[in-house]
Amino acid sequence: MFCQRVLVLALMVVLLLNVVENEAASFPWSCPSLSGVCRKVCLPTELFFGPLGCGKGFLCCVSHFL
Repeated sequence: MFCQRVLVLALMVVLLLNVVENEAASFPWSCPSLSGVCRKVCLPTELFFGPLGCGKGFLCCVSHFL
């Protein structure tokens, strides 16, 4: 019985580490995938989508969505 508990615990730890490792890669959106441009300030005709893979201080600006 003790061996089964250890095996289940080890399996849970491996699964948890796998989920934590892939957590950052689970978000598929980036500025290029939205056909956006990284700028310091978005133009009035563009939509702001946050940093989304742009460098520090830059925003993802998308001129049209869809």
